[in-house]
Amino acid sequence: MPRYRDEIIDEVRLRNDIVDVIGSVVKLKRSGANYFGLCPFHNEKTGSFSVSPDKQMYYCFGCGAGGNVISFVMDYENYSFPEAVKYLADRAGINLPEAEETPEERQLSSFKSKVMECLKSAAVFYYKRLYSPEGKHGLDYLRNRGLTDETIKSFGLGYSGKGYDQAVSYLRSKGFPDKVIDAAGLCNISEKHGMTDRFFNRVMFPIMDINNKVIGFGGRVMGDGEPKYLNSPETIVFDKSHNMYGLNAARRSRKPYLIV
Repeated sequence: MPRYRDEIIDEVRLRNDIVDVIGSVVKLKRSGANYFGLCPFHNEKTGSFSVSPDKQMYYCFGCGAGGNVISFVMDYENYSFPEAVKYLADRAGINLPEAEETPEERQLSSFKSKVMECLKSAAVFYYKRLYSPEGKHGLDYLRNRGLTDETIKSFGLGYSGKGYDQAVSYLRSKGFPDKVIDAAGLCNISEKHGMTDRFFNRVMFPIMDINNKVIGFGGRVMGDGEPKYLNSPETIVFDKSHNMYGLNAARRSRKPYLIV
């Protein structure tokens, strides 16, 4: 994690008015020198959540939560300190100093970014395919399992198609080279068939990291194919020991518990 100088942190804090930041997610009403609203950190019917524009601080008289604009973003978004600083810096148009990287590290970072872009494009392809005539039986399957269109959209569910290289051809058309598609875990390669889609005739479940970026997929076959469930292999962006499906949604829930 990057470490920022105190003067950079102070600039980020001063350039983000706490009333504007909190007011974007909490309905605030002015009362005297402060603003009040319902606390976002616990259930309440009367507004005991106070925001002071003069002190640039917040405090809840109900649950005791309090702090400055950075701690609010940390608690509300479940961000680490560096993540909260980065979020607020971007919001204020502040360019944070980048950590120095070796040429090899820069090259790897650039390649990882391309792999992430490829996975995002694949997710768009699968989502659109779900709502195409070819994806009708996949969409019917999801709806018969009780999933609404809102849930399908929220989780970015999709359908892989029945063609042997539909996704590969689409990603190539978007300018992704074969080595990136392979590194993203989206294909199989053989001497006989060349590069073909890894996922075939499957309902697709994007696997996202805690920052809502697609890092892999899980696919449930339609029909009697094997295996019934197929996941992405481990890649340079998908470490199965450090990721779990739905963590991005759990992070946003701000609940004090998890059900696994």
